[in-house]
Amino acid sequence: MTKILTFFLLIASVMSKDIDNKINFIPIVGQIENKKYIKAVLLGSAMFYSTYKYVDYSNNNKISKRNTYAWWILGLYFYGIIDTYVDGHFKNFPKKKDEIN
Repeated sequence: MTKILTFFLLIASVMSKDIDNKINFIPIVGQIENKKYIKAVLLGSAMFYSTYKYVDYSNNNKISKRNTYAWWILGLYFYGIIDTYVDGHFKNFPKKKDEIN
C-alpha cells in the first residue's frame, strides 16, 4: 500500500508546479485546506477502513474481497482529488447573491 501512495505522490509532484496544487493531490489535506473538515474526516475514515479491510483480506488470502477494497481505495482517492480540485476553484466565488452586485 505504501508503494501505491508513494507512486501517487510522485505523480503529484511531477504534475504540479506550486505547493497549492501539490496539496490537492493528498485528498484529506486538500479538504482541510479548503476548510471542508467534515468531508476530510469522512473521506479519511472511509480510506482508513478500506485500507484496513484490504490488509485483512490480503493476510487471509481472500483475493476477491481484497480486490474489491483495492478498488474502493482507488475510487476514494480519485474522488478526494476531484472534489478538492473543484472546491478549490469555487472558494473564490461569491457566497450570496448580494455580493455579486
